[in-house]
Amino acid sequence: MTLHIIGILAVVVIYNLWRYYNEDDANHYHPDIEPEPKNNKDNEVNVKLMEETISTRQLALNIIENIGSSPQYTEEGRIQFEYQGVIFLMEAANDCLFVNLIWPWCHSFSKFDIDEFARVRQVVNEVNLRESVSVVYTITDSDDVALHIKKHFLLVPQIPEVEEYLKLILNSFFRVARTLDLEIEKYRMQECEL
Repeated sequence: MTLHIIGILAVVVIYNLWRYYNEDDANHYHPDIEPEPKNNKDNEVNVKLMEETISTRQLALNIIENIGSSPQYTEEGRIQFEYQGVIFLMEAANDCLFVNLIWPWCHSFSKFDIDEFARVRQVVNEVNLRESVSVVYTITDSDDVALHIKKHFLLVPQIPEVEEYLKLILNSFFRVARTLDLEIEKYRMQECEL
């Protein structure tokens, strides 16, 4: 029995060695082969386009102005603007292609209202699982709990219709705020039925 197992293992090893040394090399990756060089004009054009690109912060300011808002700077260096009656904050740096968009204080309640805190915590967890934005809550010094909606997203000029892209993201904030209010009210009504 032992000889049979040794014989099978020997056949498998010999077969793999034969396959390794006799296999066709046409489909293997060879790192020593260099791609054909492109002409210098294409490289010069690409370098020139990269040098002329607009910074993320300037792009954000231009887009905010194009959607009809007037951007302002806060003391912390954030971009503040109003869209459909709501004040938003945007964090955009020149050396990063991603921005943070925040709707601060979309909902608030007293931190001493334990029932409301339990409802909000449950709704926030459910919303964070389903939606593309994040909802966070913070406890303030004024005995309030504030909910904030936040999204981290790519903002580059290569995005087609970049103004519509930002409007779509802003509208998702309104949808989530409406969902928060409806779900919190739904849990409140379920507690009243019990």
